[in-house]
Amino acid sequence: MTDITSPLKTEIGRILAWSLALPVLCAWPFLSAMPLFSLWGGGHSVLSFSIDAVMLLFGFWPVVALLCVGALLRVEGGQPLGGTRGERGLWLGAYATVWTGLYVIVAFART
Repeated sequence: MTDITSPLKTEIGRILAWSLALPVLCAWPFLSAMPLFSLWGGGHSVLSFSIDAVMLLFGFWPVVALLCVGALLRVEGGQPLGGTRGERGLWLGAYATVWTGLYVIVAFART
């Protein structure tokens, strides 16, 4: 009986993790563009400018650019990235969740 429930528990955990990560991953590209628009707005203090610059530097667009460059540089005979594709997606979802949480904190701290 434990052999049957063990894969089921891992699949349920994976489904729950993806159900939390997917909405964040969908909103992350749009939220990652907001620091750029904020930087264009002008009238910044040094602190707000540096926070926007750091949020822009670690947002969606630089991460996707690095992933694309890494995929282009990887040769066919090279070693694949660690973990399965689903595990890497969940790690990316966790990163996006942390980034989005920090951005929400920064956005509400400004008001």
